[in-house]
Amino acid sequence: MKTRQEMKANMTFNIWLWVVLCVACLVASCDHDAHGDEPGGLSVSLAWADDADQGTVVNDVKLWIFNADDGALIEEKHYGSAQEVASQRFHLAKGRYRVVAVANLIEPFTTSGATDMNQLLLGLSSPSASPDHAYYGVTDITIDKPDACHACKNEMRRVLAELTINIEGVAEGTTIRGKVLNVATGFLPLKKNDDGTFGTTLPAKEECEIPSEAATQGNVLTTETLRLMPTANGWLTTRLFIQLVAQNGTVSSYDIEAPMMKTSGKYQINLKLDEMKPYMYLTSTKIDDWTEGWVYRGEILNPGN
Repeated sequence: MKTRQEMKANMTFNIWLWVVLCVACLVASCDHDAHGDEPGGLSVSLAWADDADQGTVVNDVKLWIFNADDGALIEEKHYGSAQEVASQRFHLAKGRYRVVAVANLIEPFTTSGATDMNQLLLGLSSPSASPDHAYYGVTDITIDKPDACHACKNEMRRVLAELTINIEGVAEGTTIRGKVLNVATGFLPLKKNDDGTFGTTLPAKEECEIPSEAATQGNVLTTETLRLMPTANGWLTTRLFIQLVAQNGTVSSYDIEAPMMKTSGKYQINLKLDEMKPYMYLTSTKIDDWTEGWVYRGEILNPGN
């Protein structure tokens, strides 16, 4: 029968053995798929910032690594899956780097200026294209020991915002038409906002058509969800113009101001026809971390402004 001292010695040995095996597994994992016989390296993985995007199929990933000090492009890669990204190792000199990954950025999305960190620009070939979502994620990382293992996880966010309009109390056969008047012409994923998050719109604006297709259930008109660029930089509100066309041809027009749309945001305009005015200011109610409801509380805009 083992003494208490022997049992304690065996336990200590087992703990150290477990630590050694874990370290060995970590090193082996880090060295897997490394370039040549070089140890260490930087690995990049992708994760979803919004749980609603879990399960999204990723079949196109563009990856850029920039020098965070002078903005120069260090690496540019194109992959067919998130797994291919994770299997890559980048061997970088000491320094500070900014890593950006963009997933599913295919037509009608566009990109330009990828040779310089401050010029990388994402856009749409048409502001009213309403494509499937593309995603971006940015991570800053410092390489202090080039031979060591480094890893960064890019949390992927939607490039576009979403907008849906619900109007209660409409008559059967009512249709909708209109525009969002100040969506951005482009998006700079590597430019920081005042709150420290990445992704800033350009100040230039353009108009985006609101989908005319709408489903009416009972007396509620609901548009298709529009995926669009966020509000142009420098604008304090989102500007909309909508018209409701009754079955007899009568047209009612509305100028609307609402809070700013941000990248990845989901916005639901919820109105009651008998409360709507020609000029309205909508206020925001938070639904969840990504979703806002916009409602009218009786504030009328000054049409002369």
